[in-house]
Amino acid sequence: MVSQGPSLGALLQRSLVSLDLIVRAALVYLRVVLHNRGIWRVDPAHLVEIQHRFARRFVRVATRFKGGLIKLGQVASLRIDVMPPEVTEELAKLQDRVDPHPYQEIVAQVEAELGAPIDELFEHFCATALASASLGQVHRARTRGGQEVAVKVLYPGIERSVAVDLAMTKLGLWLFNFLAVADLMQVYGELREALLGEMDYVREGKAAEEVASNLSRDPEVAARVVIPSICWETTTRRVLTMEFRGGVRINDREALAAQGRDLNTLVVWTSRAFLHMMFRDGFFHCDPHPGNLLVDSEGRIVIVDFGMNKRVAAELRAAIRKNVIASVQRDPELYAASLVDAGVVRECDLPAVKEIAKLSFDPEYFNLTPKEVANLDFGEYFARMRTQMKRIRSFQLPDGLVMWSRAFSLLYALATELAPGLRPLDVIGPYVLEFLQGEPATRSA
Repeated sequence: MVSQGPSLGALLQRSLVSLDLIVRAALVYLRVVLHNRGIWRVDPAHLVEIQHRFARRFVRVATRFKGGLIKLGQVASLRIDVMPPEVTEELAKLQDRVDPHPYQEIVAQVEAELGAPIDELFEHFCATALASASLGQVHRARTRGGQEVAVKVLYPGIERSVAVDLAMTKLGLWLFNFLAVADLMQVYGELREALLGEMDYVREGKAAEEVASNLSRDPEVAARVVIPSICWETTTRRVLTMEFRGGVRINDREALAAQGRDLNTLVVWTSRAFLHMMFRDGFFHCDPHPGNLLVDSEGRIVIVDFGMNKRVAAELRAAIRKNVIASVQRDPELYAASLVDAGVVRECDLPAVKEIAKLSFDPEYFNLTPKEVANLDFGEYFARMRTQMKRIRSFQLPDGLVMWSRAFSLLYALATELAPGLRPLDVIGPYVLEFLQGEPATRSA
């Protein structure tokens, strides 16, 4: 019989811990708001330390209680439009690695989901987990047909723990939403969507297949990048069975050097795959960190773990395109309109946005040639835009743009770490130029 997960007592304890975190967060936020409005003055260094202390406490508690708290902290670390850097930088340190659950619990979960004994479902199912994280773990197995597969299993009862974490989060954000500039209930909805989405393995499997189909439109990328296929006959919302693809992590320099692999080449093809998703398809894997990028025996990039994926609406992509063009043309009217279209600011703040645009347009972006436009550093561009827009009271980053910026930043970090001699803009340029021209996503780069 499958384990039901945490007991009622454990859930009650979790509720109290979450409530404690919420109260502390509210007090920290209240102090920041009162200080910024001149009602309560405090030494800025002391205010920063207060925020640091809260963030460190959240990380300690999340690491202890795991589950949804780790994921919530990770996703919340992306909301630099809502939280100060002192908090987001600390939350970003949360590691999504936990001790594996007992083998018998995992077997019981698989059997309950797939409706048959493990020995009937698989010829072999390894008792040792390949990887374990906050929401589930992965085991290697072999199907009755002889195919080597990786089986990802959601922890028994994890939905109950996550439901508690989400309920407490919603309560806290609702209680001090009136203090915030951004709509915290909208932020909650985005947090909830991200967390529940990662616990739906059917959704993850379909995301992997859609990305594989999209990348196949570029034969050069498709020849060098592999997306494991999904075995739907043994996949449910809580169990995901996929083709097993062995390989070494893309940042394992020693192992790759022993195979004679060139890191620059690996980074280039990894970048091209993700740029294809982001700029051409608008549907992408949001987490291109080294743990999700393997290099197989043939030197191909294997992309795994599609739990964190995002579709950017055509309207938002058009607004992003309009915003960049406005910066290049130094057009305050177009710039302001693009931010309203994107949902970054409200119409009531249009005059203020226009004034900021006039004062802050960087000469670096003015009157560029097509080649120069193609070489725009989108990571730096969005960082500057966020800094400017924080002066606007209604400023709030739409969810799609948060994830888009995250993926872009991780790609830059990957190139900086593994291929410092590579000029990332040489790889990114053609995709940016094509994106700004608004061309249909049919051409190979």
